[in-house]
Amino acid sequence: MSELNLKKNEVIRGWAKYYLTAEVNSGFERLTAPAFSYGMNAILAKLYKDDEEEYIRALKRHLMFYNSEATWGSVIFGMTCALEEERAIMLKEGAGSEELEASADMISNLKVGLMGPLAGIGDTINHGMLRPLLLSMFIPLAAEGNWLAGIGPLLIWGVAITFLAYTLVTKGYTLGRKSVVSILKSGKLNQFIKTASVLGLFMMGALSSTYVKLSTPISWANAVGEKQLLQDVLNKIFPNVLPLLVVFGIYFYIKKSGPKYVRILVSILVLSVVLSFFGIV
Repeated sequence: MSELNLKKNEVIRGWAKYYLTAEVNSGFERLTAPAFSYGMNAILAKLYKDDEEEYIRALKRHLMFYNSEATWGSVIFGMTCALEEERAIMLKEGAGSEELEASADMISNLKVGLMGPLAGIGDTINHGMLRPLLLSMFIPLAAEGNWLAGIGPLLIWGVAITFLAYTLVTKGYTLGRKSVVSILKSGKLNQFIKTASVLGLFMMGALSSTYVKLSTPISWANAVGEKQLLQDVLNKIFPNVLPLLVVFGIYFYIKKSGPKYVRILVSILVLSVVLSFFGIV
């Protein structure tokens, strides 16, 4: 085993740092990237211990914007460890600059390509399905005043999602370590990312329809003098079209101007106040 090969406990230790701090220091500019970089720090220090410049470059790479559901996103952490390990070995074996640049881009593309779909899957399954189901199982105990209803769901949920995350980070590292070369050559990673992205888009569409609320009170009198609401007409033609337009509007703004989230939040707030004042929304 090469001195650059990571031990399982090193990967798990780094993942635990990320998992326990994922929501502690997030901000609009980087969201959970600081926690991800914190978890990767000791791993990168080992992999690039003989090249401080590469170590700094790797830390900066993992400080780029990142946001995913921490439990399901643990598989990304595991795969990232494997890819960084492979890159460090390539560096030691004297790989060319173009090959090293391509491997660095692949690490960033992997995270960007999978963080959204896995966030949609994790939020939907964990928080939209499993948690309500678990809580509903303890409702009879709560109705009886049983104290187990207070701590039971918390304990079961904590153990279950931690076990799931542990399994995913382990599988992610194993998959990445064994398959990184064949994936690079076959293009399977791009296929996987594309498939996961499509699934993620379905999830994001469902979440947008559920959580983005926008309607209009605009109305007029029809031919027989009855009040006709524009919102009713829109619902018959295209339900939830206004929330969809908002989502697409923000998407195209980010695509054109970049992730300027503070400006987006302020713009939404100002537009909401102005349009509400004039009775448009």
